[in-house]
Amino acid sequence: MNSIRPLLFPILLFLSLMGVSVAGAGSGPWRPRRRPGIRPNYAANGRVVPKDWPAEPKSPSKIDAKRFAKALRNLCGFMPPGRATKYAGWMLQYGAQFGEDPFLLAGIVHRQSRCRPTVEDQGGLGLTLIRREMHPNLRKGKYSYRIRQGKGWADRTLVVDRFPFAGPRLLRAEENIYFAAAILAVWRTQHDTIDAEFRQVPHRPHVSHFYWGDRVRSQRDEDRFLLDRRRMLFHYGALPEEKTASVRGVTLGSPLEGAPRVVSSGLGDERDGGDRSHRGADIESIYGEPVRAVADGDVVFAGVDLPGRQNNVQVRKDEYDEHPRRSLGNGGRFVCLRHHPTSGSLRSCYMHLETVEVEAGTTIRRGDVLGTVGRTGMRTSAPHLHFELHDDEGIADPRALLPGILIGDPSADPAYPPSQ
Repeated sequence: MNSIRPLLFPILLFLSLMGVSVAGAGSGPWRPRRRPGIRPNYAANGRVVPKDWPAEPKSPSKIDAKRFAKALRNLCGFMPPGRATKYAGWMLQYGAQFGEDPFLLAGIVHRQSRCRPTVEDQGGLGLTLIRREMHPNLRKGKYSYRIRQGKGWADRTLVVDRFPFAGPRLLRAEENIYFAAAILAVWRTQHDTIDAEFRQVPHRPHVSHFYWGDRVRSQRDEDRFLLDRRRMLFHYGALPEEKTASVRGVTLGSPLEGAPRVVSSGLGDERDGGDRSHRGADIESIYGEPVRAVADGDVVFAGVDLPGRQNNVQVRKDEYDEHPRRSLGNGGRFVCLRHHPTSGSLRSCYMHLETVEVEAGTTIRRGDVLGTVGRTGMRTSAPHLHFELHDDEGIADPRALLPGILIGDPSADPAYPPSQ
């Protein structure tokens, strides 16, 4: 018996990797594929849940490659036109080959790497941060996996033999997009089986598994992938008519693309240990994202907040470097617009901007770019947009005035995943 024992562990490991259920290997029919070293944000888990989201917009049935490349370039920010054309072509080609949405591929590429092909993060590589070790059954040009079929199991194989599945290859854009589309196709086919066999948080589509593996510990990562997919559809011109709200006869839209957008901190939340209250809504976003006017109006302020009470200074677009970031007050660089309601007054303000693209006195149309998301005036927070609405009665709650455009409950209790 002692001579057999040293052989037992490698045999069990091999069987579990092949998808064979091994007693004592833990819950689930095979060793869980996972991305090590990442943890869920439990507070964010409770902020917004799957039922809060409307149905995702459909992608167009026919996609123009040039328009798709232009949309990708707008989503990614600066990108040489030739590179955008190549990336777009591969997303369309391999999305079609594996039956995956190219707009979703674009969203994953942007969210994971900001469209940079040589990124290494989250234990993964390349445009979509694929972790090779998560996929031990992808070898020799085939991805072997299993799905539930009735009371038994059915073996499945996806041919992926265009490129070797090797680490250095994943740092090449075409290879990474190819394998991302193939891996998404496997997760899509296995999605129902995985959700039935492994304990995890409720989530929406199969893209959650692309990030987490077999056990989804947070649904927020899929929210962000799908947000960037909606932003890609926005730049392509394929989103349904923008959702708006009417306030005092003024039509209001979203200050950020791809609504609904999630509020991470609401009106009245404590700041500085309770010394002051939050005066608006913080909207989850990323550095450099365009900030747009929610309604037609006039720019009444474009400048900086300096330390002290009501110490705001108008600034021309070429003068912002005269006010170093470390010298700014809580609002940082910001813009305020005066809108034109049928009665009373209505203003909107956009704070913590990285860049400001307008000056006081400018007339603005809904959707015009005012600047970009940053973290000016912040000390520790991640980049986000601080958004305010003011009417005759003072500061108003943006979530209440923009239902379905801004979603999420920042005061919700943290949501913990099922015991793993």
